[in-house]
Amino acid sequence: MKPRAFTVALLVVPWAVFVAAMVWPTVALIHRCIVEDQPPGGGFTFSLRQLGLFWRSLWLAGVATGVSLIVSIPGAYVVGRLRRLSRHPLIAAALMALLLCPPMVYSFGWERILPATFNPYVRCIGVWALWGWPIPAMLIGVGWSRVGIRAYEAALLVTSPTAAFLHAVIPVLRRYVAFSALIVFVLYFNDYGVPHACGLLVYPTELLGWAASSGRTIDTVWPAAMSVVATSLALLTMFAAWRRCAVDDDTDTLAALPKSTSRGLTGIAFGWFILSWLLPVLALVVNLASPAVILEAFETYFGDLAWSLAIAVLSGLVAVGMGLSLVAVRGLRMVGLIWTIAFGALPGALIGEALVAGYNHASLWWIYDYWPIVALSHVSRFGWIGVLTAVVVSENATPDVIAQARVDGATRASVLSRIQIPMNWPVLLCGAAVVAAMSVAEVATSSLVRVPAFSPIAHVLIEKFHRFEDGMLISLSLWLVAATIPPGMLLMLALSRRRRC
Repeated sequence: MKPRAFTVALLVVPWAVFVAAMVWPTVALIHRCIVEDQPPGGGFTFSLRQLGLFWRSLWLAGVATGVSLIVSIPGAYVVGRLRRLSRHPLIAAALMALLLCPPMVYSFGWERILPATFNPYVRCIGVWALWGWPIPAMLIGVGWSRVGIRAYEAALLVTSPTAAFLHAVIPVLRRYVAFSALIVFVLYFNDYGVPHACGLLVYPTELLGWAASSGRTIDTVWPAAMSVVATSLALLTMFAAWRRCAVDDDTDTLAALPKSTSRGLTGIAFGWFILSWLLPVLALVVNLASPAVILEAFETYFGDLAWSLAIAVLSGLVAVGMGLSLVAVRGLRMVGLIWTIAFGALPGALIGEALVAGYNHASLWWIYDYWPIVALSHVSRFGWIGVLTAVVVSENATPDVIAQARVDGATRASVLSRIQIPMNWPVLLCGAAVVAAMSVAEVATSSLVRVPAFSPIAHVLIEKFHRFEDGMLISLSLWLVAATIPPGMLLMLALSRRRRC
């Protein structure tokens, strides 16, 4: 491919995806509200029920975010001590396997471990935190390996490695902590699957009910305003913290990283992984009534499972690619960044309404009636994760290398494809994995853009959950767990070969 054509393919095509997934649905939703010109069915007020559900979602997501950050500290310590996660394929594959499995599956496992009388709120918070802790662990760990080395070295002179990390490193990583908190808060606040599996009614559940039952767009848009305000405040808080916290790059000191380590934090991180992944999966295996049910589930729902996984993986790759292109074009970088994050932070039901408004037209049947609308729904819903992943990659770029490449005549596409992506592909792969996992478990958005070709596997799981078909529910959950094994093995193989090079 010629360089100019390659530049167009790498930079222009993802921008077209951005317009198709976020810009056009936004315009179409606003236009439909104006054309309908109707007030909400309940008026421009919020009922006590709505306020109560909103508060429930807010405090659940907030507490789960705090617990995730606390739980992630040992993992962040391990990742930071490794200096480069790509040099330790087993740990990288373990973190990826944990993130690739939809959190709703873990909730089914914990349901069979904990007693029936166990508090559903605590179970919901625990499932979220035990699934999401690798996200802040990796981000904070990467931040430590880049900006916290000098503070750690100085603190080691007067205290232990554990105390040095907790009291000297963590405070200088407020930027990365705020960044991590934003990601997990938005994921938890707008999640439908885990609270539903825990038997809780939350605000996203109510929004989906309004979107499915009402024929007027404003009946979904107006109640969603409270969620929009909450996520917007979270975004503004994160950006304010990001700008206030100055970061000095200490990458030159990586070779002088002290050899003393904390076995306690390392052991706790290993224990968190066992508790997060192995224990709920073993609970599903133990509660499986018969191995024959696994084959029956595979034969019955192979098509739905294959379609769901394929579209989820494609959506993850597209989301990360879109993020890289948005970040690469500096003139439009901030516009694309703010729009993508703000749109993706909307409730799933509202994003579904926007996609219906944008693509439910006779001329667009080739998108709306087939799998592309499902892929667009995933990119619309979780594309902001790909953009934030690209921001991390751009922050970790080596300015001197990029400047030298530009002096030598390299284009933006060449810098992106030959420098930034090869140097940061484990981070990009993790971002795509998170998008894929959340896409597989997505219910709210895909409920409004269902296609006849297949049923998303998340909807099949919810159906089996409602019908108390434990055999099929556990079997399909185990198939989703099994689907994370090949990507983990491929990652280990790729990292091992790279380490030997």
